[in-house]
Amino acid sequence: EERVLWLATSMVHHANKVRPNASGIKVGGHQASSASMATIMTTLWFEELTREDRVSVKPHASPVLHAINYLLGLLDESYLGRLREFGGLQPYPSRSKDADPVDYSTGSVGIGATAPIWGAVSRRVVGTINGTKGAGRQFSLLGDAELDEGAIWEAVLDPAVQELGEVVWIVDLNRQSLDRVVPNMAAAKIEGLFEAAGWQVITVRFGQLLEELMNMPGGDALRERIISMSNQEYQRLLRCDRAELRVRLPGDGPQAHTIHLLCAEIDDDRLYAAIRNLGGHDIAALRAAYAQIDDSRPTAIIAYTVKGYGLPLEGHP
Repeated sequence: EERVLWLATSMVHHANKVRPNASGIKVGGHQASSASMATIMTTLWFEELTREDRVSVKPHASPVLHAINYLLGLLDESYLGRLREFGGLQPYPSRSKDADPVDYSTGSVGIGATAPIWGAVSRRVVGTINGTKGAGRQFSLLGDAELDEGAIWEAVLDPAVQELGEVVWIVDLNRQSLDRVVPNMAAAKIEGLFEAAGWQVITVRFGQLLEELMNMPGGDALRERIISMSNQEYQRLLRCDRAELRVRLPGDGPQAHTIHLLCAEIDDDRLYAAIRNLGGHDIAALRAAYAQIDDSRPTAIIAYTVKGYGLPLEGHP
């Protein structure tokens, strides 16, 4: 996981800060969006996927895909310094232009997310014609902002999709878009929409470290506090130093004192790590989620993540 995150981040850094750029035009890239997917993609590729599975990777996580393919020996090292260079690695996964294996080309928001549905349908059509039975799951890795696209819900609500048990969507719920914190990203609403369409919903909210704190005396108050706080407030906590975190985390509600007493029992480093320990960055929590997948109907895994996970956020506004 650490190697994947380092490689993905370094590819973007090299393209913007190291590689000669005579024009001075910003090369771009998406370090923070890649970081939010690093754990999910690491656990998938190195533990979960079989040779029959196919994955559609969200556009902004292409550096993670390239990093994984390099570690698997499927991408020559010379390409790592050529992100967004003519003839080099593409900013979004591309079957026709990238030098490493890509199952689905993505780019236009929403299209990549639904592509594995049509892949599943196509495989079933081919199986009907030649008498073979297809195998393997069809994964979509999508950002929470993609759920704003109408094409997403048109696909989810199609009655035929309810029969595609091989379809698994993993939603990277980092609650941030490119230019803002999403103010009203209600996970319960998202879960309800998928459930109403007949999908299995698995929510991976907290990691083991944070769950340990919530199982301590006063932990129920901490759980309620974190679940009920706004996205903006939670994002601010991620950018606090250790001293400020102790002041802000209890809040000013009726259970603030209980949370303060709980925090007093925890050292600075443990508390600082726990507030970032969301389920989408906890390998054990993700393993448990994958083990629950019901192959008789489509599945949506809602994984809480941190945009910029593992990058130096402390002290930033």
